[in-house]
Amino acid sequence: MTIVNGVRLHYLRAGKGPVILLLHGWANTSYAWHHVIPMLSTRYTVIAPDLRGMGDSSRPLAGYDRETVARDMLELMDQLGVKSALVVGHDLGAHVGFELAARHPGRVTKLVMLDCVVPGIPPWDLLTKDSRLWHWSFYNVPDLPEALIQGKERTYFSWFIRNFAVNIEAVDADMDAVVKAYSEPGAVRGGLGMFRTIAADAKRNASWLEGNKLEMPVLALGGSMGVGPILLQQMEAAGKQVRGGVIQNCGHWLATECPQTLVEQMTKFFSEETNR
Repeated sequence: MTIVNGVRLHYLRAGKGPVILLLHGWANTSYAWHHVIPMLSTRYTVIAPDLRGMGDSSRPLAGYDRETVARDMLELMDQLGVKSALVVGHDLGAHVGFELAARHPGRVTKLVMLDCVVPGIPPWDLLTKDSRLWHWSFYNVPDLPEALIQGKERTYFSWFIRNFAVNIEAVDADMDAVVKAYSEPGAVRGGLGMFRTIAADAKRNASWLEGNKLEMPVLALGGSMGVGPILLQQMEAAGKQVRGGVIQNCGHWLATECPQTLVEQMTKFFSEETNR
């Protein structure tokens, strides 16, 4: 636990070697990485924070835009003496990873984006009409989502997580941890904070893309029953050294549903020499 950018940030740390920064998303905490951390930590130093508003990190009323959350990560890296890292982001955490790579490229040696839709990156206009993203609009309604979810966390998160999963047994095994984390006072509101800045963050990313592209190597992976190839399409529009694809028989929750396959693809990517 440490204080960064004015918030108390909880993080996990394991292993020794090149640093990997693991950034979780919505309906998760740093616990989402508990299958992959033991595998990665045999060769890498793994740092997995709870993003502000989620897990055991503090829940400020503001500061959920990607720029501010990325600043949290930069200050955490500074405190830990990490000049640059291999950055892995899933879902909302991938949004933060993209922000770090786009605005602070010297701090990101390689970027892994996992099953997400990046605000403002083509074909963003089409993606906003995708019915699978219904919850983005719902979460932007002031106060109502909190009122409907609080007190019914197990009902809501069980349905939500299962709805985006293939390996139901795997996600069910982690459900108690999710429900416990989001049943804490203010946890649902804190978790929804990043959804409520998506429109502004989309404009910011679109503006950046007008004159820039990511220079570092990027690996973009979607689940076959998650976003599929959409993420790779977005990252090809935003980067110069992009590879990736689809992990078959996997939903949105890659680190939970298919951790072995995920680690194999990431470590192969990390071990390759970069052209940067």
